[in-house]
Amino acid sequence: MHFEVPKAKTFKEFGSEYLMIVVSIITALALEHTVQTLHHSHQAHEAASKIDAEIQVNIKELDTTLTHNNAQVAKLESLRTELLAGIHDKTDEPALIKQLNLKDRLSLAVHVPSLRREAWEVAVASQAVSWMPREQLERYSSVYAGMRDMQAISLSGTNNFLNGPQMQDTISNLQMGQTDTKALYRTLRQMIGAYESIDGNLQGLRDDLAKSTKAE
Repeated sequence: MHFEVPKAKTFKEFGSEYLMIVVSIITALALEHTVQTLHHSHQAHEAASKIDAEIQVNIKELDTTLTHNNAQVAKLESLRTELLAGIHDKTDEPALIKQLNLKDRLSLAVHVPSLRREAWEVAVASQAVSWMPREQLERYSSVYAGMRDMQAISLSGTNNFLNGPQMQDTISNLQMGQTDTKALYRTLRQMIGAYESIDGNLQGLRDDLAKSTKAE
């Protein structure tokens, strides 16, 4: 910023020139502040647009994941129902296993979305989030914290419902022709429970993401 020292010869002239310099400085500072405010506002708006777009991508990924997992659960539920009916009817175990035709029906293919975070992380790194309205920032922070927590829960949730060694033993016995329909039934219940636990968390997150994009 440049200004000239007053060259007035009288006190009145000096005061007048001094006042003009002060007004010029204040005006320049005000203009600079306005420009900075507009720049920060633009940064925040641009970051928010990218975050909203990223959230929409994550919603679509969640929908795809839930569709896949729900289809897998439907297959396992159908198998469980048939198996339980056979057990109640006291059907001969080898005959029941053959009747169920387990090929391609007994599988665990849980999908968990990766969920993108790039737009949020860039906004934080560039400090664009600091120029967002408080409510908007809190909403985004809550959404991304929920995404992080869901991924951690999903990784541990499957293990809480599944007895891996027991499942492997049950499937190995079936492959060797040693049938135990009750053990198979318990394995199916574990598999279905794992899906339901993960999908419950995914659906809750999906609902939260959808709400966050509507809360403007």
